[in-house]
Amino acid sequence: MKAVLVNGSHKKDGDIAYLLGVISNELKNFGIETQIFSAHEAISECKTPFCVSCSSPCQRICFGKKLEILFEEMEKADAIIFGSPVYFGSMCAQLKCVFDKTRSLRGKNALLGKLGLAVSCGASKYGGQETTVRAIGDCMLVNGMTVIGPASSELAGHQGVCAQHPSNEDSFAISRAKSAAKRIYEELTK
Repeated sequence: MKAVLVNGSHKKDGDIAYLLGVISNELKNFGIETQIFSAHEAISECKTPFCVSCSSPCQRICFGKKLEILFEEMEKADAIIFGSPVYFGSMCAQLKCVFDKTRSLRGKNALLGKLGLAVSCGASKYGGQETTVRAIGDCMLVNGMTVIGPASSELAGHQGVCAQHPSNEDSFAISRAKSAAKRIYEELTK
């Protein structure tokens, strides 16, 4: 079993990186292989970091090596976790660019049925975390993914993992991240 975690934030040690680390560690404890990728790094070396629909179907002519590797690993994964800080009530541009470039994956149903989880963090208590999670969830649904929340056999959950900055001090978000990892494990071992 394998999970890919995509950090939409450009901060390698920020709130999203922390939460993805919690999820990754929990998944490893369940015996699931994990890899964490930076959306910022993956798109920054692309000829055009944002999609301009230069070819249809997508021929990947604008891709860089890091985006190719990310997409190869996403195709191999059983679960994909996407994390983003809240930017104006939605996901950050870096992660949206990655999703826009998944046209090449969607064209061959490469993500169809894979488990998907959204993670977000905002500066204030009600700072757009759930709208960010929903925006990420919408992109996962467009790719045919099976979107899950952090519910497990122990308790119900919400749409995704939502935290308030600083995420490493948000005990509820940390518990949701751990619950989400358990849910992924439970779904993959059914």
